[in-house]
Amino acid sequence: MSEDQAIRDRVEEKGKVFEKFGLTPMQGRIVAYFMLTDTPEKTFEEVVAFFNSSKSSVSNSLNYLLQNRIIDYRTYSARRKRYFCLTDGFVKIYMEKVLRDIRNLRVNAISTVSMRSPEYPEVSERILKWVENANLLEEALARILAEISEESL
Repeated sequence: MSEDQAIRDRVEEKGKVFEKFGLTPMQGRIVAYFMLTDTPEKTFEEVVAFFNSSKSSVSNSLNYLLQNRIIDYRTYSARRKRYFCLTDGFVKIYMEKVLRDIRNLRVNAISTVSMRSPEYPEVSERILKWVENANLLEEALARILAEISEESL
């Protein structure tokens, strides 16, 4: 197996992991590509060439990753290209999403309990336990996010 094929296989494998975090296949593979290749920066053209994908597909994925601060770019005065690179924000961004999801779960659980009849309280008690657990997780994640934010300053 060639070195290029080995990198492609690893990008595919690692990209699938990022899909589990809510990225599209192309977005996940781009993040994996940046992680696995030696050079810290890649141009748009290099990304398109590696994936042999449409410019539109790569552009949309890069824009999403930029908007969500998973990647960033640099420019150099004598060059007209943007050089994309990973940021250190992926875990923080993902944890913020989990925190929003936990808050939504809690709000939905509370509204569900308020709509239930008192005939079967054991179900409502289980749902309220979800709320307790969501509160604990929210507090812990909020603390961790505050620490991450302080370290980033």
